[in-house]
Amino acid sequence: MQTIDQFILILFGLMGFGLLAVFWSLAQIENTRPLHNWWGLSVGLYSGAALTFSLIPWLHSTIQTLANMAIMGSLIFNALLFRSWREPIKEPLVAATWAVLAMLGIIYETLRQHAGFAERVTFVTVTFAITLIWQVYELICLMRVKGPLLLKFILFCVLLSLLVTLARTSITLNSDLSDALTIFNEQSVTRFLRWSGLTTMLLTFFGIGAFYAQRQLSERRQMLDDLRTKESALSTQAEEKIEIQRLLDERTELVNSLIHAKKSAEAGALSAALAHELNQPLCAIQLNAECLQMELSSVVANPLIKRELISRILSDNKRASEIIASLKQVFSKTVLVAQRVDIVEVISSLEKLFLPLAKKENISIVQKYPLSGGCHVEVNTQEFQHVLLNLLNNSIQALSDSKVNERHIEISVSKKDKFAYISVSDTGKGIDPSLQTSIFNLLSTTKFAGMGLGLWLSQHIIERHKGRLYLAKQPGWSTTFMIEIPLND
Repeated sequence: MQTIDQFILILFGLMGFGLLAVFWSLAQIENTRPLHNWWGLSVGLYSGAALTFSLIPWLHSTIQTLANMAIMGSLIFNALLFRSWREPIKEPLVAATWAVLAMLGIIYETLRQHAGFAERVTFVTVTFAITLIWQVYELICLMRVKGPLLLKFILFCVLLSLLVTLARTSITLNSDLSDALTIFNEQSVTRFLRWSGLTTMLLTFFGIGAFYAQRQLSERRQMLDDLRTKESALSTQAEEKIEIQRLLDERTELVNSLIHAKKSAEAGALSAALAHELNQPLCAIQLNAECLQMELSSVVANPLIKRELISRILSDNKRASEIIASLKQVFSKTVLVAQRVDIVEVISSLEKLFLPLAKKENISIVQKYPLSGGCHVEVNTQEFQHVLLNLLNNSIQALSDSKVNERHIEISVSKKDKFAYISVSDTGKGIDPSLQTSIFNLLSTTKFAGMGLGLWLSQHIIERHKGRLYLAKQPGWSTTFMIEIPLND
């Protein structure tokens, strides 16, 4: 169990550093509002704490104090971040925060030397609870002024963290932990609650990063508005033609930045479903590890059972790694190069991202692909994945917002003459006929919290590949989006 616990802590630490790297690189794009240093410090302390906890069995027990100071500091600086969204943070408050964190470290070190494991856990979880209550207060005050959907998601994650923390505190106070020395000796229930707490903290960081990404999208939208105003004011004179060309080049750069920014914003929306998917193999690893522990302590051990349990643990570990790899592949920012790909394989690579969300909303997915021969096109794989994922997310959201009983989405791939055709159809409430002619326009949206960028960006990407994205009529389906793109057979 100790090895499994260490592996999971390392996994959380690496995911935290990966999240920090992705959103921090996005914030360094020229002319965008940077991420606040409190967020970076909070995520960095969270990740460092997880990795430090994993090293406790190998190093001196003193590092327990450093790890607990880091995780408590992560929550405190997150609360300061929420306060900074309402008003500037003054230097006395910053100094007081560092002083409180140092005092907490001294208290914990004293408890480590003179008190038991239960007293240390209770001290840390009570500190967590107080800090989380502070975060809830700051978020509620902020939402009185302005309350976008992402702030509600962040508040939900913080409340969930508070609930898990209170549950762990209650169980610790009512359990006999006299034999426990470190977190690796915890009971299964409190260990699961600790993992859940780390997961909800990671979801909170996802939400904060997506909040900043959405704000960047708004700034980019304003820049595009200014760009269109400049374009309409230019005359046909030679110097103005040169200026127009320069502005068009800037527009292309802005579109590329919007594509990457929108991917990061979508990560926040997918994080809940992905966290649920990660929790399943982690729980399976926990159960199989406990069975293996029981088998090892048995008087008559069965080698076949031990091998089977180890095989299941490795399989679930591989499953969790594949989920993380799928997220990294789609949302990483790399240099894009056109290459020959099979459309069916591209869609299959996205299944780990959209199937969990569809399952959560009780939506069935029907897939109709060519039986043989493949369907090859030459595209930038990541941009093409972005278009498909945007269309699928739109269909899932349309069905989740509707009251229909039969919730179906059909993904169809076919080819005719020299073109490949990909259709995404759903049984939602459909699109108002009066809006169908404008849904691909920039800043046009039918969603309550939409930005009006998804379909416009998707159509722009397909047209760059000499194809078409349009709304089609499909018997038996409320809405059908069709992609037509040249084959490369």
